[in-house]
Amino acid sequence: MNRRDLFAGLGAGAALFAGFDSVFADTKAKDKKDCCMDCMETCAKCFAECSKCFTHCAEMVAAGKKEYVECMKTCLDCADFCKQCLTICGRGGPMMSICCEACAKACELCAKECEKHPDDKSCAACAKMCRECVVCCATCAKK
Repeated sequence: MNRRDLFAGLGAGAALFAGFDSVFADTKAKDKKDCCMDCMETCAKCFAECSKCFTHCAEMVAAGKKEYVECMKTCLDCADFCKQCLTICGRGGPMMSICCEACAKACELCAKECEKHPDDKSCAACAKMCRECVVCCATCAKK
């Protein structure tokens, strides 16, 4: 799946990239742009993984496994943070670093919650993706 497919699926679409180069003109800004592009891609993947894990956890809860309730809620919240971070970074908004910092915290909490189910493949995949998103968003928040 390429970046355009990821962003289109989230409603962000290619329009987010229009004029993005003009926002970042100098070398330091180019580094920030590259970081934002990485962050956007990682957030899109994390959004998808958290959404899948949410559905899985909802099915587990429906099957009577109430220990998945918090994981389900955390995945849903994390997916929302990732989607918002993708949107704000995509347009180069002035609150990018705040959003990236918040997304990193949400992903950290989601990873910890998913890791409470170590034998569950969906939760393990979500935790792994969230850990990647933590690193990417935390890095982008500092630039």
